[in-house]
Amino acid sequence: MSGFVEMMAAPVVVALVLVGMHGYLGSHVVRRGVIFVDIALAQMAAFGVALAMLFGAEIGTLTAYAVGVGSTILGAVLLSFTRTHEERIPQEAYIGIVYVVFSAAMILVLSQVAHGGEEIKNLLVGAILWVSWSEVLKTAALYGVLGLVLWRSHEALIRISLDPVDARASGLNLRLWDFVFYAVLGTVVTASVQIAGVLMVFTMLVVPTVMALRLFHTTRAQFTFILSIGTLAVIGGAALSYVLDLPTGAAIVCTFGLFLGVQIVWQGLPRSGS
Repeated sequence: MSGFVEMMAAPVVVALVLVGMHGYLGSHVVRRGVIFVDIALAQMAAFGVALAMLFGAEIGTLTAYAVGVGSTILGAVLLSFTRTHEERIPQEAYIGIVYVVFSAAMILVLSQVAHGGEEIKNLLVGAILWVSWSEVLKTAALYGVLGLVLWRSHEALIRISLDPVDARASGLNLRLWDFVFYAVLGTVVTASVQIAGVLMVFTMLVVPTVMALRLFHTTRAQFTFILSIGTLAVIGGAALSYVLDLPTGAAIVCTFGLFLGVQIVWQGLPRSGS
C-alpha cells in the first residue's frame, strides 16, 4: 500500500484535477453535439508541442506550452467560424478534417525529431506516471484561473450549449462566445495533453458526461456524478496499472470505458414489471 501511495500519489492527484475541469467542459461538448472537438483541439495542441520539439524544446517546458496554446488558439478561431446559420454541412465534418490534418502534420514534424516514434506515443497516451508535484501545482493553478473565466461566462455558455437558436435570438454573439469556449478548452487540453496524452483527454471530456446524461436530468446531479465516477475510474485505473505493471494512462482510459460498458449493459437489462 505504501508503495502504491508513494508512486501513484502525484499521478492520481493530477488526474483528479483533470477530471474536474474536463468534466465541466465535456458537458458543454456533448450538449453541443461536437463530440470530437476536444480530440481535434488536443491534436492541435499535440502538433504545437511537436513543432516546439522540432526546434529543440522539451515536453512540459514553457516554450512547448506556449506553442501548443498558439496552435489551439488558431484552432479556436477556425472552429468558431465553422458554426453557420444554415447547417447544411455539420460542424462535426470540419472538426474531423482539423483532427486528421493536424494528426498527419504532427507525424510529419516528429518524423524529423530524434526518437520521434516514442514522442508520438507519449503525446497519444501520455506519461502521467512521471508527473511531478510541481506540475500538479502548476496545472491546478492554471485550471483555477480558467475556472474563474468559465464561472463568469457560465450563463452565456450554457444558453448557447442548450439552445443556440434561442441564444442567438436573445442577442448573444455565438461566434464570440464559441471562440471564448474553444480558447479555454484549447488552453486546458494543451496542458493536459502533455501530461495525460490525447486519448485520456478525450476520455475524460466525453465518457463521464455521457454516463451522467444517461442517468440524471439536472446539471448539478450530472456534475456531481461526473466527479464521483471520474474519481473512481482514476483510482481504479491507477491501482490496476500498479498491480499489473501496465501503462497508467491507458489503464485509466480502459477503466472509464469499462464503467461505461457496464452501465450500458445494466441499463439495457429487462426490468421486472416492464
